[in-house]
Amino acid sequence: MPRYYEFEVSLQELQPRIWRRFLLRTTATFAQLHQAIQQGFGWQECHLWEFRLPTLQGRPIAGLPGGEEYDRPTPDAKTVKLNTYFTGKRVVEWCEYLYDFGDDWTHDVKLIAVHSDKESFKQRLLDGERAAPPEDCGGTPGYERMVHFVETGEDIYDDDPEGLATWLDGWRPDAFELATAKAKFDR
Repeated sequence: MPRYYEFEVSLQELQPRIWRRFLLRTTATFAQLHQAIQQGFGWQECHLWEFRLPTLQGRPIAGLPGGEEYDRPTPDAKTVKLNTYFTGKRVVEWCEYLYDFGDDWTHDVKLIAVHSDKESFKQRLLDGERAAPPEDCGGTPGYERMVHFVETGEDIYDDDPEGLATWLDGWRPDAFELATAKAKFDR
């Protein structure tokens, strides 16, 4: 009978909270967890990323191979299995997922439970709230600018409101349709 990790992933620093909850096989790799987060949040996978310990130094657990030139080698996420880090035996098990080393979107990746299921699948989206920030919006300050613009029609930078509206292309911070997201996510 297949076993699944139930993860809840949420973006740090943003309120109201933006989060997704999903199931992923216990035999998956950190690369597959990366893919699930990308799909769940609607990120476009166009930036560097890594999983790291939730500590001040944030030692890498897995990510894109390399990093030796920065004295922090990063294990290849394609070869690091989730079950080498997540056991399901500790009260709290979590790590951080950093996406886009410029905008610095840090996600808390928390193991909620381990389940067995008669049905076999790779991943399944269970729930979530709010739209992820637009790609390349400028981190938390940029996200707050986008939310303010959508809510008021005013650009706090008084830059180019028409261009900003075109760039946002109908994005709304409160938009999250579970059924639509599941259709793209579930496999």
